[in-house]
Amino acid sequence: MSNPEPSWRLAYEAALRNQDTVRLTDRVLAAEAEIIVRLQELSGSGAHYAEKKELAAASAELLAIKVHKLGWPPVK
Repeated sequence: MSNPEPSWRLAYEAALRNQDTVRLTDRVLAAEAEIIVRLQELSGSGAHYAEKKELAAASAELLAIKVHKLGWPPVK
């Protein structure tokens, strides 16, 4: 039996697949919240190095989405 995908990864992939900019903000924020929860679960642990790298990469990609697709922060 295979392990189910972690909730942070499901939320992250949903944000990546979303093309609707109205819903994209909600998806990005949900993914970020899931990532924060998982990072808190892993804090203080020297293990899970590969997942921590994945979490960092996912966070960077979500930031790029916010800046490039959603226009955060708005520039005046």
